[in-house]
Amino acid sequence: MPKYRNSLNTNQDEDPLISRRSFLALMGVGACVVGAGALTGASMLGFLYPNAMKIAPSVFSLGRPEEVLSHDGKIFNPKQKVFIETKDGRVRVQTAVCTHLGCTVNMVETGYSCPCHGSTYDIHGRNTGGPAPLPLVYYMAFKGASGDILVDKNKTTLDWDAAWYAPSS
Repeated sequence: MPKYRNSLNTNQDEDPLISRRSFLALMGVGACVVGAGALTGASMLGFLYPNAMKIAPSVFSLGRPEEVLSHDGKIFNPKQKVFIETKDGRVRVQTAVCTHLGCTVNMVETGYSCPCHGSTYDIHGRNTGGPAPLPLVYYMAFKGASGDILVDKNKTTLDWDAAWYAPSS
């Protein structure tokens, strides 16, 4: 009589040391261990990657006062998502990020318009229509130690007259 009931091996000396059921169970446990190890290794790699580069700096430079104030008008800076307006030797910086869902607004004749959900703003950034709950803010500008005009995104104002910065010559 064979050692195992369903075994076709009639020679007990050549009977395998492990049954098919035990082998498949060990393979299943091994796959679970390898999967858990891969997940653990992937999560450890997340701790090794520096997150300091993920956060954009809140202070950025517009450039030298001579370069920034060389022409009057309003330009868009896509890297910082701001509108930079210069007039009569003064500069002010306004955000270009819609207060509804964070889309970048476009400049239109009447002010600003959000292409995502139709929010509209007047020329000073006050919300005039659409789902936007708040107006566009102005960032405060100041002169840095190197002489460049710097803008701090953490210091904001809604007063469009107070947002002007005139660097002293």
